Amino acid sequence: MAITETYIFCVFILSSFLQTVTGFGYAIITAPLLALVLGAKETVMLVMLTGLIIRLFLFRATRNQGDFRAIFFIAAASIIGAIPGAYVMTRISNDGLKLFIAVLLLLFTGLLWKNFSLPLRHNKFAESLIGLFSGFLSTTTGINGPPIVLYYLNANAENNRVEFRANLTRYFLLINLASIVFSYIAGTLRFGDLWLYTLLAVPALAIGFYAGERMFARISATTLRKCSLIMVLLSSLAMIWSVLSKS
Repeated sequence: MAITETYIFCVFILSSFLQTVTGFGYAIITAPLLALVLGAKETVMLVMLTGLIIRLFLFRATRNQGDFRAIFFIAAASIIGAIPGAYVMTRISNDGLKLFIAVLLLLFTGLLWKNFSLPLRHNKFAESLIGLFSGFLSTTTGINGPPIVLYYLNANAENNRVEFRANLTRYFLLINLASIVFSYIAGTLRFGDLWLYTLLAVPALAIGFYAGERMFARISATTLRKCSLIMVLLSSLAMIWSVLSKS
């Protein structure tokens, strides 16, 4: 494989491993790292397609551990939010999208690092807002996880890691499918441009998934999350630099 393909292969292994161990983090790791060698819009679409593959792997592994009813309301709001996001995707520039992704990543990284907590009294209303925002991000940036993870961490859902990972998997699977459909309808998803990288991703995702399943019960979630956030921070800064250095 060429250097670029080898790099992309390694990115898929790493992000698949982190997604499998924690139940989240695939897009926030994959998107900034791929954006260093691919176009921003190409990156978003590739994250959506490969994200579906790893989530199908995870869904099979957690099929008896979660409940679709627990995430139905927030997932429905996310699907609605994905519709305007697919339209925005047809209007925004590559560099503008890169900066948008990077700034959002920096914001969410800071919040996750500080274990940001906000008392929520109207859960359904909060789930609607979080779901809409997450769905919008899914079709514009491919990164819909941070607001959902923040919401559930705020509710201390991570205390049951098995159920937490299983329900996150179900949420991401549903919104991933919806985002692909809406992006295809909007004309921003072109399979002909991405099929080679998608095929390349399959064995890499399988390797990361296999390694992640072996580590799930052994590694500290706190340590792994901090390492992931550091990588996101460095990747986001690199992405901002790649855009500002052109000006």
